[in-house]
Amino acid sequence: MAWRIIRRLLAMTIRLLIWRPVVSLSVIVIALGAVGLALGGSTGALPVPGATSSAVASTSPTTAPTPLAVQPAPTVTPVPAVDEYIKGMTTFNAQLMWDALDPGAIQAMTSQGGSEQALQQRLDDAKQNGAHYEGVAYVGGYPLQNGDRYLFYVVSRRGFAGRDVFDQVFFVFTVGPNGKILRID
Repeated sequence: MAWRIIRRLLAMTIRLLIWRPVVSLSVIVIALGAVGLALGGSTGALPVPGATSSAVASTSPTTAPTPLAVQPAPTVTPVPAVDEYIKGMTTFNAQLMWDALDPGAIQAMTSQGGSEQALQQRLDDAKQNGAHYEGVAYVGGYPLQNGDRYLFYVVSRRGFAGRDVFDQVFFVFTVGPNGKILRID
């Protein structure tokens, strides 16, 4: 009698695993987790990306490796040149944008055929086509060891991707030690 019940339960379980793949996957994951805990336990340590097997083997068996800690980013306040650039962008004023750039960035743009007048023309065209800005958000910044800073912004705008189409774009400003914009990504 007991063998008959066990056989029936086993048959139902096999049918369930065959016809319900989600259940099968769940059972396999739970079984593997139980086997893993039974064999080695869990130290709670996270693997170090790029660690080689020799680096892992060099730790002593009694000491668990120290997981990498995520450090909070240093606080970087907005920079006046970036504020002026964004003000120029949102008011369609190429002179404010151009004046915020580092001389090296201006030279790079002019060597590619860019100019303040060409920028103003593109801004005027966008404005005449109904484009406008709806918001600018400073996300944060990060100081680099060479003295440069990265500043991250998200800009909400309408009419640039199509007539009355809303979109959001991000900007990463690289600002040099002189406070001027070196690059915009």
